[in-house]
Amino acid sequence: MKKLLICIVAVLLSFPLTSCGTTIVEKQNVESKELKSMFVCVEDAFPWKIVYHKETKVMYAVSNGDYNRGIFTLLVDADGKPLLWDGSK
Repeated sequence: MKKLLICIVAVLLSFPLTSCGTTIVEKQNVESKELKSMFVCVEDAFPWKIVYHKETKVMYAVSNGDYNRGIFTLLVDADGKPLLWDGSK
């Protein structure tokens, strides 16, 4: 009985060690010369981000959910052609 009680206590005490957590990451300035990313984020909502490629201006939706983070989806216009970023709007 004493061994069972010790096992139960050990399991209950291990739960805080296995819980999920978040890490705060510093946001970098997109205009910085040191930034080597090929994408620029134009919208940051919880389940997704909208980004465009710096050279081609082609836009993508990037999933940012808990279970599907990082999936790129090409955004297209009404004709099915890739949607291009127009920074003047």
